[in-house]
Amino acid sequence: MSASGQLWKVLQEARIVDLSVTTGPDMPCSPPEGQRMAQYLFNTYTDPRGMFLEYVQIHDDHTGTHIDAPSHFTPALETGLPHATEHGSITIEQLDLKRLIGPAVVVDVRPLVEAAPKGEKTHLAQSPWITRDYLESWAQDNGAFQPGEIVLFRSDWSDRHYKPLPEGFAYDRSHPAPTAEAIEYLFDKGVRHIGIDGRGIGAMQDDNTPHWAALGRGMYATENLTNLGELPVRGAVFIFLPHKFKGATGGMGRAIGLIG
Repeated sequence: MSASGQLWKVLQEARIVDLSVTTGPDMPCSPPEGQRMAQYLFNTYTDPRGMFLEYVQIHDDHTGTHIDAPSHFTPALETGLPHATEHGSITIEQLDLKRLIGPAVVVDVRPLVEAAPKGEKTHLAQSPWITRDYLESWAQDNGAFQPGEIVLFRSDWSDRHYKPLPEGFAYDRSHPAPTAEAIEYLFDKGVRHIGIDGRGIGAMQDDNTPHWAALGRGMYATENLTNLGELPVRGAVFIFLPHKFKGATGGMGRAIGLIG
């Protein structure tokens, strides 16, 4: 059997897990209280252009399940702005496809949610931090992080709170978020792509610092994942392919996990 035939056989036998949230005019946008997604009828089957149905869709490029390109929080070096790095000019269409596919490592951060004080107007009083110590302890129990692995933080946040509006307005950012030191630790281990099943890798009390730490190093961050509980700790392949939109800083797409 050829190499392509063997690959196709593996793909046919794999179980596919949909890791993407559903988007639409009645679903949480980015942020939920911000510009809502919209869908307008462009053509029905008979009027005015012929026998087809088509819509015009409007949405923020950081809504739904999407990936952050480094330029989202990282200015280009020539701007002279704070936090500028050599990765600041990298937009969605320039992302390395090989980094968008890789072995998934699912880090369970639900204990941080359970231990955190509840909020009055938000689910938690503030985002619990996923620290370097937490990741080092996790690695002692589950094995060291390896170069090329895609680290996915499982909090079950979207599973619980990503719901149609108006209930979806409560899909807030008080979920766990990695500290800059935790991101640096993963980078030093060779990790170049992280993901989270909440609104983003930033914390409610500090959205900027985690983004600066990851995107400023040229890492990718896939956000608003869901169903991470269906993946094993290790053993799945993660794939996320965003819309290739020139100059975009975020790209919506379909995330899946393949389990052999």
